[in-house]
Amino acid sequence: MEQPSYYSILTADVRYDPRLKRMADCKVLYSEITALSNKWGYCTASNSYFAKLYDRPVPTISKWINLLIKLGYLRSELIYDGKEIKQRKLYPISNPINADVKGGINADVKGGINADVKGGINADVKDNSTRVNTTSINKIMSISDKPKIDYAAIVDYLNQQSGNHYRSTTTKTRTLIKARVKEGFTIDDFKAVIDHQCANWKGDPKMERYLRPETLFGTKFEGYLNAEPQRQRRPVDNSDYSYF
Repeated sequence: MEQPSYYSILTADVRYDPRLKRMADCKVLYSEITALSNKWGYCTASNSYFAKLYDRPVPTISKWINLLIKLGYLRSELIYDGKEIKQRKLYPISNPINADVKGGINADVKGGINADVKGGINADVKDNSTRVNTTSINKIMSISDKPKIDYAAIVDYLNQQSGNHYRSTTTKTRTLIKARVKEGFTIDDFKAVIDHQCANWKGDPKMERYLRPETLFGTKFEGYLNAEPQRQRRPVDNSDYSYF
């Protein structure tokens, strides 16, 4: 994928959000996504693309994107071809619902951004490209984002890596997976957690029994995602999910 020649946008909400205070790289990633979204209003670049661009591990990129989604600065839309994920679209949100208003723009700041403007861009600016791009992004906010969850792909991968035989139709398993997806985690994140914990626990008589949906996909999911495996990590097959 070619590097974009368009300008990027780093809104005041993102710049001054205290929850991103020590995450400068995450802010740069958001700015890059806005540049890639300039033409169509959304970005289709994969996590692998960003990982190569910034020389960071794919799970790190996934963590940043999930955080931006959770904070309301991005919206993710999955495009399916049957059960296969064909494309992912990331939409930058110019007026995030979850933005930290109290920690945002300082009303006493002189110059630059108008403190009365909600959303970071001065409403009086006459630049045509900025106005068109912002309008297209705002329209995106009204689109419903209810991605179809491929439960079978996640549970089948767990069975393949762990040697177990769990069913993807179990209500409890589906509830756990759905809860993590609502938090912004992707299939690639599920596969990374499975790989991490299989590397750590498989073959250990005391821990191997915890290679199950109830444990892996529960409330400690994010901790498992960011944990380093104690043994050599199994390679993740991203052939069908390159957009995560």
